[in-house]
Amino acid sequence: MILSGRDLQWYIRRGALKIEPSTPEQFQQNGFDSVIENAELCGDKFYLAGTREVFELPDDLMAFVGLRSTWARLGFSLPMTVVDAGFRGNLTLEIVNFGTQPVPLGQRFAHLVFARLTGPSEPYRGKYDKQLGVTRAKI
Repeated sequence: MILSGRDLQWYIRRGALKIEPSTPEQFQQNGFDSVIENAELCGDKFYLAGTREVFELPDDLMAFVGLRSTWARLGFSLPMTVVDAGFRGNLTLEIVNFGTQPVPLGQRFAHLVFARLTGPSEPYRGKYDKQLGVTRAKI
């Protein structure tokens, strides 16, 4: 089941989900808009960017991360990313900029669509658990 912005706020009020900091306009009809806090150029047009928000997902929610359409129309591309149930930390976004606009720091850039799992899972405790800021690939 896909969760609405109101559903996400209910999870937050219950203490089951943390998204900090957040503002009311970030909660959308079918998810949450995340803000880019910082970005590092890692190639000609390739950036790694960190979200402003720190997320703590419960073991029954996951999220799909996509690009807000305004930024896609300006030439940005963001591969689909999955945030696993139980993830804790900032998100690192992989951005390709085919346009001429700079990476929009401080702007709502990515959209997260949260889904409830059919049952609790083992919480994510992988190599990117508790990441803060931009985190490069750990191979």
